[in-house]
Amino acid sequence: MSQVEFIYSKHRLREFCLIETQGSLETDAPAGLRAQQRFGEIQRNADGSVKMVIGIHHANGSVVKLKNPLAVVRKRPAEENDGSADIQYDIVAVLKEKFLFKSRPDVVLQREILNLPTV
Repeated sequence: MSQVEFIYSKHRLREFCLIETQGSLETDAPAGLRAQQRFGEIQRNADGSVKMVIGIHHANGSVVKLKNPLAVVRKRPAEENDGSADIQYDIVAVLKEKFLFKSRPDVVLQREILNLPTV
């Protein structure tokens, strides 16, 4: 019988963010979003709102608690297993909330892009 072991350590957790949007996030990179380290910015405000900026697109949203927390797990390569189980997984993060963007983003064009005169 195979054994699966989950290893959880609070001091090794990284911060992750679950984002729910209306639509999809796309990129021109051949490998997609996985190849990009940074694709935009998210600002979390004290009032429970969040603002996401990706290029010229701005979206406002809110922070919502998840009914059931989600775990982000990473399967350990066989050479890293300590031998106590056949398969080992590390819990990398525990998600308890998500950033919800209910409406589509607004397009914000800067004066420099539009070549508008400064008044």
